[in-house]
Amino acid sequence: MMGSAFAPAHITGFFSVIPNSEPLRAGSLGCGLCLEAGIRAEIDTNSFVSAITLNGEHTDFPTVEYVLTELLGTDRPPFSINLISDVMPGFGFGVSGAAALAAGFAVTQVYGAGMSKRDVAAVAHCAEVVNRTGMGDVAGQCAGGLVMRTAPGAPGVGVTQRIPVQPCEISWVCLGEISTASILDEEMTMQRVNKMGVEALKSLQKRPGLEHFMSLSRQFAVETGLISSRAFDAVEAVESHGGMASMAMLGDTVFALGGGEVLEEFGEIGHSRIGFVGAH
Repeated sequence: MMGSAFAPAHITGFFSVIPNSEPLRAGSLGCGLCLEAGIRAEIDTNSFVSAITLNGEHTDFPTVEYVLTELLGTDRPPFSINLISDVMPGFGFGVSGAAALAAGFAVTQVYGAGMSKRDVAAVAHCAEVVNRTGMGDVAGQCAGGLVMRTAPGAPGVGVTQRIPVQPCEISWVCLGEISTASILDEEMTMQRVNKMGVEALKSLQKRPGLEHFMSLSRQFAVETGLISSRAFDAVEAVESHGGMASMAMLGDTVFALGGGEVLEEFGEIGHSRIGFVGAH
């Protein structure tokens, strides 16, 4: 038997972390956009050995392992999961959440008759929180589009609100990886992040729109000190060509709305349109 599912990549522009001892209720406030690029998970039950591969290479994926254990237990039958990703982990595209979400949806096609998508998404959210790989990507990835997270927690607990935007292309360049857990552990940094993330969300709620989101994201990246000097140079280069840009949270990746062709100076450019369909 085969099962397959897709979850979009998700770029967070700004955020504030809301901890809770219950993973279902922990999460973040903020805003991010989903892409048509993302991760597809394919389940093959003909495999005699359990394995997870990412673009054909065997890999350890803690969030996926967490989801499999929560949904099927430790005595699950052997099967393979092949994750086909348009973007790589560690660069601010919410890959850990997307992989957990897509794998969970694909597995329940085969083994989880009667399990709701919301319940599976809640497990994927908890996988991120427990493994300290993300705090809000799954909520955004379930919704699709440009998504505000206005109350923290897993789908079904937290609250999201989509901002209507016109179809358009987002460009990006990956400059380096950033460990989400390492940022979450920096107390002084997180104090600035949480204060400015709440302020940015309030501002966007008063004037929702894609350009305002891009502007607030740039301000957040700079004023929190999270942006690297090279990323800041790339942002300014995009702005000099009439575009808007910021840094993906959390990855040393610059994403741009317009003017993205100048990012070629900094590395290989990626492109995707905004994805309006959530995980499915």
